[in-house]
Amino acid sequence: MSISSMDVECMRACMRKLAIWYTPNFKPITNHDELDRIMSTLGFLPQPPISATTTATAAEASDWKEYSFSAAGVFLSKSPSPPRPRLPYPRIDGLHVNTYRAFLDSLNFYLRMNNISDLFHIRGMPLHHAHDRSQKWLRMVGDDLVYVYREGTMDITAHKNGVQNKDQNQVFCVVPWKNITDKML
Repeated sequence: MSISSMDVECMRACMRKLAIWYTPNFKPITNHDELDRIMSTLGFLPQPPISATTTATAAEASDWKEYSFSAAGVFLSKSPSPPRPRLPYPRIDGLHVNTYRAFLDSLNFYLRMNNISDLFHIRGMPLHHAHDRSQKWLRMVGDDLVYVYREGTMDITAHKNGVQNKDQNQVFCVVPWKNITDKML
């Protein structure tokens, strides 16, 4: 049974990429220029982008940008290797859900917030015609929509540390709109 072109177009219309959103103003953050300003107010210093090594596999072949916490001395004594918040460079939309989770878990390690979604949350958004058409997208398992992520943007270190198996990539930390509006009221 073949899939008709109308079915393919319908599937494309349903595809959503995940993005990190700044909860106080409910805006998506698509690149590090936007994120750097917010991170600096939280005490994180942006580091220069790190190029993938020559031994990197295709899944790791992306540049990454890390943030160091300016008061990390307190945490260095408590943890042998504290996490460093990091995201692929330069675009930070359309990443795998585990990459966002590793980033938010790293932030929460330093900020010790009761609810990190008061600061950042992850939501789906439509693919952008100009930015996303030339990318190779891989599918994540979701509830009603088809969530996709860009190839080469999965945080391999998060998987090595046991965050989640690639075969079990449920979209589990997308914050529903209801949870955001309940907090605003």
